[in-house]
Amino acid sequence: MENKGTETADVDALIALLDGRTQAGDSRIKLDVVEGQGEVVARQYHHGRCDVGSPWACGKAFDVLE
Repeated sequence: MENKGTETADVDALIALLDGRTQAGDSRIKLDVVEGQGEVVARQYHHGRCDVGSPWACGKAFDVLE
């Protein structure tokens, strides 16, 4: 049953992380969960509502008029 306590702690930590991000004003959150990697948090700002890292977000879209 020790594993269940660990899982509960992990879920509580995830909820606290998400609550903190939304209270800080983040409206879009992307999570990549990799087991055994430990906690790595990266934050990337982007303009508008486009996908983070997309050609539109980076200003490198091929079909944008100058």
